[in-house]
Amino acid sequence: MTLSDLRQLTRLRRHPGPAARSLTRTLLDQPGIDDMLTQGLADSALRATVLDVVRHKLQRAVDAGEPWPSEAARWLHLAEADWATSAAFCNPLTWYARARRNSATSHLPGPLGQADPGPDDSYVLALRHLQLVALRYDFRCRSMRRLLNQVPGGQRAHWDPYTRSLEAFALLAQSDPAGLAAAQSSLDEAGDNPKVCHALLHGLWLGTDLPEQAHHILRLTERPVFDRGDPIMLLRRATALRTLGRRREALAAIDDAVEGLDPDASEVHADLIRERVLITQPGLLRQPPTVS
Repeated sequence: MTLSDLRQLTRLRRHPGPAARSLTRTLLDQPGIDDMLTQGLADSALRATVLDVVRHKLQRAVDAGEPWPSEAARWLHLAEADWATSAAFCNPLTWYARARRNSATSHLPGPLGQADPGPDDSYVLALRHLQLVALRYDFRCRSMRRLLNQVPGGQRAHWDPYTRSLEAFALLAQSDPAGLAAAQSSLDEAGDNPKVCHALLHGLWLGTDLPEQAHHILRLTERPVFDRGDPIMLLRRATALRTLGRRREALAAIDDAVEGLDPDASEVHADLIRERVLITQPGLLRQPPTVS
């Protein structure tokens, strides 16, 4: 394996498909891959490709039932990953591990504040992201808040915007109105970061009877960071539209979500169908009678 292989993969990744996946599998089977990936991290043009290969490498460890979060954090440390890179890397990997019954929470039982020296340690940042995202996907909001509240104030001051958005998620999902201010603060700090926006949208969707909850969801989904065909965004938007009584718009949104969903995303498909059933309950889509 040489750096030219990584450059070829970088070109292929501009148009994802079977060729890129095949080359990634081939590279993973090559001897000396770790040394070459480490060298590739030194080239800014190759860093995203290297992290993608690393993610696939870690998925193999997940599939084998091996511990993997510390190795994920090690690679992000080698990449000197900032918070946005860490969030983008940790989210799909955590979801994958959860689906394969090898959750990050099985390997990260310790408190979040342990050995946290400040904002520049990519290793600690990654472990924090992995643990909180895993709890988020399990809807374990009380556990998230308990862990977050144990962190001393001096360390909390160093938190990155994504960690703050996960704290806001936990508040919103537990229907705590304080989550609305925390969400706005997170947006002000992070801007249109996709992982931040998705975390906040998730929390708003899970909450109950928050002030102007449906309107907050609709405003957030209108941000340009969201792909207009994103099935997850459309699911959240459909729920808000249904809550506001705008059921025909809700039905259109959920049908768009079904059409755009990856055919292998069975869990999400079930969520979409449940929402569609709520939207289309008998009589709810009938037009009001005409007054003559």
